Amino acid sequence: MRQNPPYKIIPFLVLFLFFLVLCQSSPAFSADLYQKIEEIGTSPAPTMTYPESYGSGKSLDHRFILWILIQQHFYLGSFILGTPMIAWLIELFATLRKKGNKEKSETLDRIAYHIMQIGLPFYPFTIIFGLILLSGFMILYPVFFQYMAQLFRPVFFLYALAFFLESLLFYGYAYRWQHALGNRAKVGPPTAVSKEKMIHLGIGFLLCLNGVLIICLANALMSFMMSPQGVDAEGRYLGNLWAIIHTPFWNPLNVHRVLASIMFSGAVIAAYAAFRMLTRSDMAVSAHYDQMGHIAITLAVTNLSLLPFAGYWFAKEIFIFRQRMGMTLMGGSLSWLFVVQAMLVGFIFMAVVFYLSVGMARMEGSERYRPFMKYLMLLLLISFLIWTTPHTLPARDEEFRVMGGTQHPIVGYYGTMSAKNTAINTMILILGICFIIFKRCNKTMTIAWRRWGNVALMLMFSLAETIILFLGVYGYLIPANLRVALAFPQFLAAISTLILGLLLNLLMLRGAKTTGPIQWGKLPASGAIALFALAFLICTTMALMGYIRSSVRLNWHITEIMEDATPWAQTPSILYGLGMVLLNVILFLFISVLIFRFAAREVEVVLTPAPSNEILTS
Repeated sequence: MRQNPPYKIIPFLVLFLFFLVLCQSSPAFSADLYQKIEEIGTSPAPTMTYPESYGSGKSLDHRFILWILIQQHFYLGSFILGTPMIAWLIELFATLRKKGNKEKSETLDRIAYHIMQIGLPFYPFTIIFGLILLSGFMILYPVFFQYMAQLFRPVFFLYALAFFLESLLFYGYAYRWQHALGNRAKVGPPTAVSKEKMIHLGIGFLLCLNGVLIICLANALMSFMMSPQGVDAEGRYLGNLWAIIHTPFWNPLNVHRVLASIMFSGAVIAAYAAFRMLTRSDMAVSAHYDQMGHIAITLAVTNLSLLPFAGYWFAKEIFIFRQRMGMTLMGGSLSWLFVVQAMLVGFIFMAVVFYLSVGMARMEGSERYRPFMKYLMLLLLISFLIWTTPHTLPARDEEFRVMGGTQHPIVGYYGTMSAKNTAINTMILILGICFIIFKRCNKTMTIAWRRWGNVALMLMFSLAETIILFLGVYGYLIPANLRVALAFPQFLAAISTLILGLLLNLLMLRGAKTTGPIQWGKLPASGAIALFALAFLICTTMALMGYIRSSVRLNWHITEIMEDATPWAQTPSILYGLGMVLLNVILFLFISVLIFRFAAREVEVVLTPAPSNEILTS
């Protein structure tokens, strides 16, 4: 038998040896920190040492510097992302109403254009603060920044591309309005054909969509630092880019940021409009700013009403990811910050109801409803007191012994989540009733079924409150792990009733007779002060929640992967944290005043010609 030459097996031997070498030199398999799925990992995360892993300047508190830079960039970024969303929504409403009421459509379009003009000077300042923040990370935290840049390199490129598109769309959306007007110094509705209007709305939609993309990309880094995924226990990247982006906290943070950006932008715009209204002698111009402030704060409060659901979702994901983080958030030292947050949210609701109550003075016929407002304010105050009651009261040892524990035998029941969820959803319902009353103040319904409509409204809100109260009381009778699930049906009962109630009220007011026009521009000074207070309270709440969110990581740059080795790694005290929050709020308001004073160009308000007694009507 003929034998094959031995040299023919040499290629197979080479391939076999190459395979053995490849197996020996290939990266080891590692398990995902969260998903526990084994993948091929890269090099581990660097071990942080102080001061070698940090920038120069041992005497500088790096956290103090970055805290200010991050918060200011967050404020400015939220404003330039939220302002176009508000302007586009108002422009969309104006377009939809054009067939029914051309004059109202033009008024809304004029307000939307002016809001975009307010946002224009903030854009370059946002870019400047972003570059300063990037430099701060590279100088003060070079090792941490290098590790994050390696992980998120594709995200960084996509983020830069998204911001480039944002610039084109932002200025294109703003200046296309002016191009249609033919006069850049005047505010007014575009006179172009409907095709031009649809193109402009399309640009605005793309601008809003791109803004949401920017928010999601920025949140990818923050959520990874809190809930890392796509890496092993030592920080080795496992090759799945989507895994490090789509971490457990990513979606709740995205919803939070989008809602908060619109709420925050609306509050700042309303405060600006209130100041302009108070400082203008021309009644028509004051009316323009008064209506702008009302629309802006209405959109802000609408998003505020949706935020509790996002909060429940975020808290649930925190407990699922790490129960330790949830206990730190709700039961540790950070729990007192939630008492402060509850007070801020309660003050926001009370300021909105006060603004609506005072704003009723603009309308003839509002006297019919004013007696109801004081009772609604009383119910809101009771809900506010329950909402802000702490679970554990601060007391001395002697007082604890008298109480028989750390919880008061009576007041302690109002400090639980069952009571707090009941209170906040009741406050949402009260806010909805106030908006319904406000819409009715200067109108007399003419529909034949108005009595049954009012009965239906009362039954809807009564049923919703009954459900909320029942679930709140039932929460005391079941274990804590089941009690958490009651938060969503309570919120669903409140928000669905709010939406259905507002829609039903809108149907009931169709064809209604007006008892008199809304005298825009005649908002009392106390109403303008309420708008100033809302801007301050919302800014403070956003900064406080950012502090709470970051503090959950404790002494970690990246939870359980990269430890903070600096001398200031410990969680700051409540007093220090609140001081930093107030410092950031005051600094942002100061920056905003400077921008409005020196950078924002004055826009002439051109109103549609109308009789003198009708120019202020809504």
